[in-house]
Amino acid sequence: MRFLSDDETVVQLLRLMKESGREATGAELSCLVAALDSMEQQYSAVLAELQGVKKQLEQTQAPSAGDRLLGAIQAAQDKVGQALKQLAAVKEKVITWAKSVLEDVRRLGIGALDGALSTLGVHKLLESMGDKVSRAMEGVSAAVERAEAMGQELRSAGGHLKNAGRAAVGKETRQIDGGQAGRVQAVVLAPLRAAHASLSGINHTISTAEGAVHRLGKTAEQGRGKRERPSVRRQLAQRKAAIPALPGPDLRRKPREAEL
Repeated sequence: MRFLSDDETVVQLLRLMKESGREATGAELSCLVAALDSMEQQYSAVLAELQGVKKQLEQTQAPSAGDRLLGAIQAAQDKVGQALKQLAAVKEKVITWAKSVLEDVRRLGIGALDGALSTLGVHKLLESMGDKVSRAMEGVSAAVERAEAMGQELRSAGGHLKNAGRAAVGKETRQIDGGQAGRVQAVVLAPLRAAHASLSGINHTISTAEGAVHRLGKTAEQGRGKRERPSVRRQLAQRKAAIPALPGPDLRRKPREAEL
């Protein structure tokens, strides 16, 4: 697992922001890096949960609903896998961007930092990732519903068999839970609900990253404006000083009318 917070290029850029008085901008970049690193761990946890559910379900003799449940879990896994690939693309883009910013600063000076901060360009990727996660959540919700339905089928089937035996000996029939249905509840529903909660957490983290990207550009723009205004005033003062003064009237000369 490759963490952005350990990447030397990103570390150098954050250090540069701090040393050049851009602490607010550096804080937003740190927020983005932390969110992306957190997502890496969250995705891995969800994939492990879903894979565990599949293995347990495959070991459980289930009715035909089990095949549909496996299909729903696989669909959710696919979406999470796609989102994980997009996360890798976002992190690689951040590293490439950080290298470009550092090169611009070396060539053009620290003033190039503010302009470069608006070129990160990962917002669309984050939006797409959020869409994949939302679809994965829908898939997990569908899997939960099917697992619940499968549990009801198992309980119903077990109840019918038990009640047939009771009726054969003249005993009153009754609703019976447990057995295979209890196993489904234990090994399928709880992990699926945990996976859904984890996906919801990932969506929140994506929103945090999107907010950091938005504020990063905004903070940089504000900082650039503050640094440009004194420069503009200096330029105006220099231009004014460069304009030659117009000659004033010669007070020693009398008006022509007075000379006549």
